[in-house]
Amino acid sequence: MRGPVMKRIDDRDVRRFQELTQAALSEPENGAFIEKLLQREKLSAGISRCAPVMAHKTAGRLYSEEMQVIERLEAERSQLLAEIERYARSEKAMRSYRSQFPLPPIRPFFEKKD
Repeated sequence: MRGPVMKRIDDRDVRRFQELTQAALSEPENGAFIEKLLQREKLSAGISRCAPVMAHKTAGRLYSEEMQVIERLEAERSQLLAEIERYARSEKAMRSYRSQFPLPPIRPFFEKKD
């Protein structure tokens, strides 16, 4: 009896995966970066189901690019957490501000003439 048949990795899928990864890393805008990563997710699932037959050079390049993606995602996460903390502090400061006399007394602009 034979074991499960594993497909070989299609080189076109690997190239497309690399192209999308490189395109994502070259995106200066974080929204476009995330969008490119989501596009390559389908290819990622297909590649992971295939037999792990890949040249060492290709695997090393993919690993290096994935480490760059992880570093960029970590930087984005840190930036978002800093923004959330800054927002939370400003909201807390606004809620805690309770002035006893918020506005000075208003003087009449016109004097009443008799």
